[in-house]
Amino acid sequence: MNDRPEENHQDRLVLAMTGAVSGLALYLLVDLMPDLVDNTRVLLLLISGGVGFFSVLLALLGPAPLRSAVLAAVALSVPAALLFTWASLRFAEVDDFLDGGHAIVALSLLLGVATPFAAARLEHQSGWKDYARLFDYAWNIVVRYAAAGLFVGVVWGVLYLSDTLLGLVGVTIIEDIIDLDPSPWLISGLVLGLGLAIVHELRDYVSPFLIIQLLRILMPLLLLVLAVFILALPVQGLSGLFGGLSPAATLAATAYAGVTLISAAIHRGEEAEVEGRILRRSAQALGVLIAVPAVLAVYSVWVRIAQYGLTPDRIAALVVALVVMAYGLAYAAAVVMRGDWAARMRRANLVLAGIVMAVSLLWLTPALNPERMSVSSQLARAEAGTRASELPIWELTHEWGKAGLEGAARLRAMTDHPQHDDILALLDKAKASDNRYRFEDDAEATDIATLEGRVPLRPEGVTLPQGALDAMRARDRTFISEACDRVLPNGGPGCVIVMGEFDSRRDAPQGLGFFLQDGGWVRVMSLELQGDKLVERGSVQRLRGQVDEQAIADLQAGRFELTPITLNMLKMGDLELYPEN
Repeated sequence: MNDRPEENHQDRLVLAMTGAVSGLALYLLVDLMPDLVDNTRVLLLLISGGVGFFSVLLALLGPAPLRSAVLAAVALSVPAALLFTWASLRFAEVDDFLDGGHAIVALSLLLGVATPFAAARLEHQSGWKDYARLFDYAWNIVVRYAAAGLFVGVVWGVLYLSDTLLGLVGVTIIEDIIDLDPSPWLISGLVLGLGLAIVHELRDYVSPFLIIQLLRILMPLLLLVLAVFILALPVQGLSGLFGGLSPAATLAATAYAGVTLISAAIHRGEEAEVEGRILRRSAQALGVLIAVPAVLAVYSVWVRIAQYGLTPDRIAALVVALVVMAYGLAYAAAVVMRGDWAARMRRANLVLAGIVMAVSLLWLTPALNPERMSVSSQLARAEAGTRASELPIWELTHEWGKAGLEGAARLRAMTDHPQHDDILALLDKAKASDNRYRFEDDAEATDIATLEGRVPLRPEGVTLPQGALDAMRARDRTFISEACDRVLPNGGPGCVIVMGEFDSRRDAPQGLGFFLQDGGWVRVMSLELQGDKLVERGSVQRLRGQVDEQAIADLQAGRFELTPITLNMLKMGDLELYPEN
């Protein structure tokens, strides 16, 4: 008995040719069209529409016949490309629009989430409402693209290896073919299409079920880590969680990982749900606990927004955190209500997938314009008297499109601001500069008169030459000044420098600077006095222990000591080497 699946040469030919056409079309759009079309908006429409069309087409083709797949791909990609191009009108230049990246993510999410709905709709008129069908199509698309993409990589590896081998005997035919401009696009597209066809033939063997099973066994591990995190919160406090986007991203990613693992556990329906008692209990417990990092992620971003106003990055982070929180709360409610908790989670997944598509669509319309929202927020901060150095001058003039330029003009006209002259100076510098880092280095210390006498020096009695701190880089002076403006719980400033002979081999005095940052974390700098200037030199290696607000208070109170450590080195005659981290 032969159980080997029957090879469908017609489907292979159709998908391979579709892939080849896709590759050639993208070559024309990306490599040739920019030389033929002067209007960058039209070019953006063509490229985004072409990439979207062929991505959806190849995902649908195989399970769906060619004609139906083409119509569905057109129905999804054309409106999405039109919205994407419409959103680009927020910027004077298309390149500035693409540099932000948020709209690209929104377009990708819109098409990526909508494609399984389209596939299910092609199979059955009401299939887009059938969670089981949507689950199967979503996972199959991921597996097909992953396997076919791996196949493309292997084929290119074989081609390069073959070219190298033939090159040993002077045969360059493979190199000559690859060097033709359209060849890489044509070969990659053809191989991708063929790979997609073969994976579809072997769908009973190359199944998402293996990946789902592997994901399921990770649930107890993530549950344990999350439980330890939650138990440690009352002990360690929340200061490290708030005030920045990195902690928020970690929290949201953790919650999203939990959502993915739980979705794998509940599968497409009751018949395929996870069965083991440990894994089922893990799924239920995880469903409740992921609400904690999800809510903390939202609060973390909100604290940052309350401190510094809206920016496109913070709006994107807030939207992601809110969606993840919706998943977390829906899962927690499904478990708490008991009964058929897995079925409620599947219904929640269906609704939340629609919400993700809706938010992605709104991001590409004026209804959710992050640049304009950010400008309004930052102008409100300026009207409230926010210092010039704390306003996003560079972003307004270079990164937030037409809305940003309008905001810069309104900021320039804000004559009643207490630092209006400084704002004008920063706006002029930003307008004249094409390099953000040069602008920041020149402009950040505009309103800092001096750091002399502001930073506590330890041990008691130690001094620095006049102006040593003011000779540091403008960027460093700014964050040191801001750290010293922050107040510790004991009433002291959030900064301190400890000078001492940390390395006896250096002639110059060394020091460690401790500067309190937003969110309660401390930046530690390795410093050295070179002549009359204090400069940052080398790096700091923390052996153990936590550096926090209390550490700065202890240093200011003199509760520290300088102790020697022993280093082993490699010695060869007069040569002595040791690694330094």
